[in-house]
Amino acid sequence: MSVQTRDMSIKTTNPPVAATSSGQKSDELNDFWLPDFCSTAAARRLASLAILIALILLVAQAPSLWPLPLWDFFLLATLSGAVIAISFALICRWRVAMASWPHLTIGVASVALIMFNLVWLSVLGIYLLDWLQLPLMSFVSNEYSTLARHLIIVALFASLFLRYLALQAQLRIREKTALQARLEALQARIQPHFLFNSMNIIASLIAVDPDKAEQAVEDLATLFRASLRDTVDVSLAEEIALCRRYANIEELRLGDRLAIDWQVGAGVESLRIPHLSLQPLLENAIRHGVELSAVRCDITLKVVCGPEWVDIELTNPVAQGATRSGNQMSLRNVTERLKARFGEQASLQASASNGMFVTRLRYPHGQSPAQQKSRR
Repeated sequence: MSVQTRDMSIKTTNPPVAATSSGQKSDELNDFWLPDFCSTAAARRLASLAILIALILLVAQAPSLWPLPLWDFFLLATLSGAVIAISFALICRWRVAMASWPHLTIGVASVALIMFNLVWLSVLGIYLLDWLQLPLMSFVSNEYSTLARHLIIVALFASLFLRYLALQAQLRIREKTALQARLEALQARIQPHFLFNSMNIIASLIAVDPDKAEQAVEDLATLFRASLRDTVDVSLAEEIALCRRYANIEELRLGDRLAIDWQVGAGVESLRIPHLSLQPLLENAIRHGVELSAVRCDITLKVVCGPEWVDIELTNPVAQGATRSGNQMSLRNVTERLKARFGEQASLQASASNGMFVTRLRYPHGQSPAQQKSRR
């Protein structure tokens, strides 16, 4: 196989123990049923929640909604906004510690915190309005009975909101578990024809070239370990190294018909990609391009690491005349891995034009679906 190399040598190293522990802790926080309220997206949702609560309190207490009591709504929106901002800022600050608490303790503590902030902010507002000689809400006859009514409504609303978050987290965990099981089942699938061909090649090389046979055994063992590896993602450098192992084995079978141009940019060691995402695409390119051709076929694997996105392009010639049918299992498999790891921002496109089949893969730098949701 004629292989042109345009990239620096790729070194794969085991991650430090501290980094692994940090990653596990981050995964646990992502699965924590209480979301991260410090994000910009959470702030927008909490602002909408404050307005909703103000409307509910206004509709429940105002004797008339026409003309719209703007002053009453302003006071309620200010109060609910202040209570929510302070309460959830504190919850966000204590979130890491709360992750180890029982569900009931977290719920009770959160509701108690919200009610405490409602009490002192309401009392502060009453005295502030009196000092500024501004009117209270039009429907208030007794400030403290109104405060008691607000406490009951807010306690019920906060309890329902926290219960909703807990149920949503349980559903998300079940979906993640089901998806992981499906991906593991797909990952365990090994093409029988590749295994048989590899074993035949090794058997024929043992007497002729023992060194090549030994290297082929090592490459095949690496591929088997990768297919059985219990991990979600690996570094992009490791995935490319696995593709090289696979290409080495196919070189022994296809000889000079296979030529791969590895155009790998810098920075692949620090980037992550779902495990076994590139190797199935390279296998597709060889099976549907090189195997059906009697002449040399040039395959190009191009990896570009931008400031925010990773773009991977795999190009192989389309064999003239002969075709091989397929069910696109590999493409669906890789697509599911990308969606599970990076959400809807990841994409996989495949198209044929001018005698070439091009597969384009694009995904953002190291973001999980939970992290992406927190940004929206």
